[in-house]
Amino acid sequence: MALPLAWAAEPIVKNGVVLLQSSAVLEERVASVDAMARYIQAVEAAARVAVQGGAVKQAIAGFIVIAVKPGLKSRVWLDFDTLLDPGTDRRLVASISALAPFEARKGPVVFALKVSLWGGRESRRVAPAPAQWRAATKQAGRQLDIDGMIQRVWREPDA
Repeated sequence: MALPLAWAAEPIVKNGVVLLQSSAVLEERVASVDAMARYIQAVEAAARVAVQGGAVKQAIAGFIVIAVKPGLKSRVWLDFDTLLDPGTDRRLVASISALAPFEARKGPVVFALKVSLWGGRESRRVAPAPAQWRAATKQAGRQLDIDGMIQRVWREPDA
C-alpha cells in the first residue's frame, strides 16, 4: 500500500520586490544594480535560513523592508499582515542585518521583499507600512516622504 505524499510548504516564497523610490532616485543612489541584485539574493537566503531555524511554522505573509545608506549601513523592518512569532521576527531581523549591503550613494535606498512564509497567502497590500513608520507619521502629524521617514526611524546600533 502506497502512502500519500504530503505537500510541504516552502519556508519562504518571494512574491516580488517593491521599490519604494522613483527610478530617477534609484539610478542616482544605487552604485551597482548587479550588487543590489546579489544583496537581494543574499537577503532571500538569509531569510530562508532564519525561517527554517524556528520551531513555529506560521503561514503568514507581508514585507521585509530594508533601507541601505551610504557607508554600507542597513536597517530592517518587518511588516506582516498578522502578528509574527517573536522568535521568527528576531531571527529574520538578525540574519538579514548581519549581511553586508550593497553600496548606496547620495542618500538611502529603500525597498521591500513581499514574502509568504510556510504557505501563507500573498498579502493583498502593494506596499509596506511597518509599525515604526506608522508611529513616525503619526508623530510628525503629516505624511513623510521616504527620505524623511528613514531619517526619523533609523536607529544606530548600540556601540
